[in-house]
Amino acid sequence: MARQGSSELMRNATGFLGSLYNSLAGQAPAYSIAGGAALIMGSAYAAAPLAMLLTLLGVLAVVYSIFVLARKYPHAASFYAYVTNTINARTGFVNGIVYAVFYSIVGVGSVAIAFAYLGTEGIYAVTGHVINPLILLPIPIVLALIPAVLGVRPSVRTEMTLTSIEIAVLLIFVILSFIANTSRISLFPFTVQGTFAVTPSGILTALSGGLIFAITYFMGFEVSTQISEEVRDPRKSVPTSTLWATVFMGILYILVTYAILLNIGYTQNAINNFVSLAEGMGPNPVYTLIRHYLGTAGLLLFAISVMISVFGCYLATLNATARMLYGMARDGLLPTWLAETHPRYKSPHKALYLSTVVAVLTIVLAYMAAYISGYIKPLELTYNAMEDAYAIDSLYYVLSLILVAAGALKLTRWSGRIAIAIGMAILAITFYYSIVSIWYLTILVASIALTIVVSYAINPRIRKIKITICPYC
Repeated sequence: MARQGSSELMRNATGFLGSLYNSLAGQAPAYSIAGGAALIMGSAYAAAPLAMLLTLLGVLAVVYSIFVLARKYPHAASFYAYVTNTINARTGFVNGIVYAVFYSIVGVGSVAIAFAYLGTEGIYAVTGHVINPLILLPIPIVLALIPAVLGVRPSVRTEMTLTSIEIAVLLIFVILSFIANTSRISLFPFTVQGTFAVTPSGILTALSGGLIFAITYFMGFEVSTQISEEVRDPRKSVPTSTLWATVFMGILYILVTYAILLNIGYTQNAINNFVSLAEGMGPNPVYTLIRHYLGTAGLLLFAISVMISVFGCYLATLNATARMLYGMARDGLLPTWLAETHPRYKSPHKALYLSTVVAVLTIVLAYMAAYISGYIKPLELTYNAMEDAYAIDSLYYVLSLILVAAGALKLTRWSGRIAIAIGMAILAITFYYSIVSIWYLTILVASIALTIVVSYAINPRIRKIKITICPYC
């Protein structure tokens, strides 16, 4: 039962298609390609499509965990509910806080910073002028609240429109690239020779590095699990849409990565040049390739689609964050006012407001950290603030997924357990190599320790918890 003062989310607000697009928006394809293509190629080189293919197979093993759990436990605070029901209530509480507070709210902040940085890059690519990225920073923070408060239906409709545009632009780029470079089409990018490494350990290092960056492309695939209670037939729609959204994104990422290689060439020098351009303060080379095929108008559309992609990711993440807080509050583990929904739109409006406020605080902290590190110019300051927020954010994300996958082991047979174990191994590798700073590790350990302490402080409530699985799903 919901606690006094709380109310239900809107039933049957969307269906399979809405859940599918919500997951697509969470993965933000144009955002991922513009920001991450060079990172994968910098490690895997011409074998970047192979690294992306291996990543997709590994991520699908993780998605299988979500598939199993989403069918059984539809809940607004999904990652808390999954672990609570399969492991225990205390671990579920810890995972809920890790996902909702440390990953998701920090994620909202990091995506807002990315909007400012990539928006500035796009404007520079189109006009040749560099603006102050801080001008763009408030746009997603303010505008995303409008569809979010209006409910899942307006949010999903916004995501469907915006995500369709960015996917269409990427597919046009792929098609034109294949047509223009037919003679270059080869299986070389799907072989280990594409890494240019000569030893087994070198090949493994190159592909592992590519995997670490490639797996971040899929971050956000799970956001539809948090709107389970607002989806028609959630036990079927949510897990199936999450699976197909991930498969589609994986294929799209492979195609776009391959198309970029077709254009720049398979040589090590050509790829190094591409990576150097991406890491510099000049035009992003992905924008240059888009201009080559689609002209100035196409470049403008792509620049807009990247901003659209980041905005859609921000909206999907904000909605997921608020529903995690709402679901845990409804079960008595957070302040009850977070479980209140808007009297007209049935959105968790107070949780949305709190998520936004805390996300703004994380943005301020990220900029302060970048400033203390010696970055003063607005563009460099924004890039490094984004990098810091994203780095710590990804650690919480992977840790939360590992706990979810561990819970799913209890609901599967041996064949399923093997698949999940493979996914957990890939997550563990990603987690290990993602710790690039002792400060990130210190923050991670301290925050988890604090969460465990809090779990014992509210021990009576955790011991008495009766989780509210969606009664009408």
